[in-house]
Amino acid sequence: MTLKSTQERQNTTPAQTPADSLPTSSSPLRGVIVIELGGRLGVSACGALLAELGATVIMIEPHSTKLHGRSALKTPFCYGKYSVCCDLSQQVDHTFASEIIDSAGIVLLSSDDTEKIDSEMLQRCMKRPVFCDISATGATGPLARQALSDAMIQALCGIMDTTGLVDGPPVQIGIPVAELSTAIYAATSALAAWRVWRTQGLAQSVDMALYDVAVNSLTTFLPGYFGGGPTSRLGNGHAMGVPWNAYAATDGWVFLCSTSDAHWQKICDIIERPDLKGDTRFAVIKERVVRRTEVDGFVATWVQARTVTDCINKFSDAGLACGEIVQVGDLPNQINLLHRRRIIKTHDPASGRMVTLLGSVLGTRNWSRLDRECIPAPDADREPVRTLVHAATISSMMPAAAGDAHSMRLPLAGIRVIEIGQFTTAPLVGRQLAMLGAEVIKVESPGGETARTWSPHRNGMSLFFMMSNSGKQSLSVDLRSEDGRQFLRDLVAGADVLVENLKPGSLARLGFSPQALARINPSLVYSAICGFGADSAYAGKPAFDTVVQAMSGIVDATRYRGMPLKAGISIADICGGQFGLLAILAAIEQRDTTGTGAFLDISMQDAGAWLTQTTWNGVSKQHPPEGETIRCRDGYVLVDTQRGTAGLDEILREAPGMDRDAVVAAFARRGLACVPVQTVAEVTKHPQTLARELIVYRTDQAGIKWELLGSPLRLSATTPIIGAPITNPRKPDRAELIRNGWLKA
Repeated sequence: MTLKSTQERQNTTPAQTPADSLPTSSSPLRGVIVIELGGRLGVSACGALLAELGATVIMIEPHSTKLHGRSALKTPFCYGKYSVCCDLSQQVDHTFASEIIDSAGIVLLSSDDTEKIDSEMLQRCMKRPVFCDISATGATGPLARQALSDAMIQALCGIMDTTGLVDGPPVQIGIPVAELSTAIYAATSALAAWRVWRTQGLAQSVDMALYDVAVNSLTTFLPGYFGGGPTSRLGNGHAMGVPWNAYAATDGWVFLCSTSDAHWQKICDIIERPDLKGDTRFAVIKERVVRRTEVDGFVATWVQARTVTDCINKFSDAGLACGEIVQVGDLPNQINLLHRRRIIKTHDPASGRMVTLLGSVLGTRNWSRLDRECIPAPDADREPVRTLVHAATISSMMPAAAGDAHSMRLPLAGIRVIEIGQFTTAPLVGRQLAMLGAEVIKVESPGGETARTWSPHRNGMSLFFMMSNSGKQSLSVDLRSEDGRQFLRDLVAGADVLVENLKPGSLARLGFSPQALARINPSLVYSAICGFGADSAYAGKPAFDTVVQAMSGIVDATRYRGMPLKAGISIADICGGQFGLLAILAAIEQRDTTGTGAFLDISMQDAGAWLTQTTWNGVSKQHPPEGETIRCRDGYVLVDTQRGTAGLDEILREAPGMDRDAVVAAFARRGLACVPVQTVAEVTKHPQTLARELIVYRTDQAGIKWELLGSPLRLSATTPIIGAPITNPRKPDRAELIRNGWLKA
């Protein structure tokens, strides 16, 4: 499919409905009509997020949906939308669908599964102000337009190879992580593109690929590969922490994470093994890593004689990161999700029963939704949609300026961001904001962020840190001193955004509560990201990605022979950051209208529970099997068994003696889709990775070359820019910051 250039599309009729044609709302996308086409789950989930931001989302569903109902996987993502079922082979429906599309400001489509959409309708979609295509592999590269499943993307992009037991096969994560993670980034891209349309009059397309997003999720494994180290599976373990594992108690499973020798001393007391405290074989973490199995045995023996509650109480009292592996069926009653008012119970007309959904995870109650607090029955809204379409033919909200591709600016040009971040979540937000054009200052303590010390290193710098923080400038500020705090006050006064992922309350104790920050700068967008939220039933509870995975159902949904497994990628961290990014763009959009900033309380547990919704309401824990993993002579392949199993047994017998490429070819001859399960090393060298520029190289001021992550947000007219490698933190230069507009003279 050839996308039109910006110049060809920039004079498109804007598509926001008149202010009086929709319910009153304070939401960021009030009045914007969004159209959903195509069957990918990512399209449905993206539309659900835009609906949470106040958009009027119309699903143009296949006529078969009216006859046979929807997939249960999509149920959570239909809430708050309108439904129209169309048989596009019939002229009356084709005409109606075309009218609906012509009313849209944003069109969401999955081009790799919309073969029934003719070229004329496709061109209509592409002429809208924002056209967002969510596909498996994107519009370019040697794998372009391949209609691959979420499981196959997990296999191709190294996610499966990093998930599973040390001595077991690669394991598919039990939720569609690539689809749903792509949906969050797609919603972010659509918001960014809409901002460009609204402020600059430039229409553009967004090419979102599950492949790109999956490669971007390898942040904890790529540094190891580029540093010459292993990138193998560790089961529920951690390369730099022991004990760190899931342990079976009398009534469930407990996850315990420890990262220091001080933690080990506490654990020895808890498990009633004081003799181990002075044992030199286990005294330092380096030695415990070598003796991982033995150390895990000590903890497992103690845990197996106790209840989950007893274990968690004792570990928590000692300040250790731990959590129960919550079963997905128990999530609607999970104490923190209830405390944060995230659980919604509603009627599903397609199935005729009550279902449980997760409410908005975007961290604020100030964005009121439209007044459709329901799941629509298939094709229930033909007349309401007809009314909306007719109202939207003459827009009352034109772009601020006529489009000029030659003078276009990046979506966040002129936006100033302060990041007080560490490890993954806030640094991900800061990096993506920088690529969208924001100026990002990373505030670090005088000793620098802890992640700077993470191995492997190059020229004394952590590869993980460098990959996580491109495009930023770093300042060293001691917030424990009054001078440092005054400097931050001055910095906040001139900023648009503050994002941080410190322990809840850390900034407040320094005098920077949400209320204090709002007094300093009423238009500031402040996003705080943490494990369980600032407003939490678990005040002070330490949270690592693994613990959050356990307590949001991800670990329960991913199993191998009954053993619950964490995802190899840091999916709770990543999605927590993604939701922080989306919420910040939405808050900026709203601020442009109201002039008022926002406080965004982002919880990684909320994000993880959002991912597991596809396993709620009686759906199998493992979302419908999308393939079977087969061992070959040189690794593994994943075959799509949903399209049939003809010849499967024969190939299974022969596969152990065949190379992966030969097995893939054998299945292809039988009409079955099959892909190799690639290692992280293979992903970095794959022609699709290279063609999509998912890993780029930049040279720092010392002439050292660094591998950095490309952007998965592929906007056609305002392409994100991968900035320079971050440098060592330097002391603030007030004169320079005054010249740059950050500080007042």
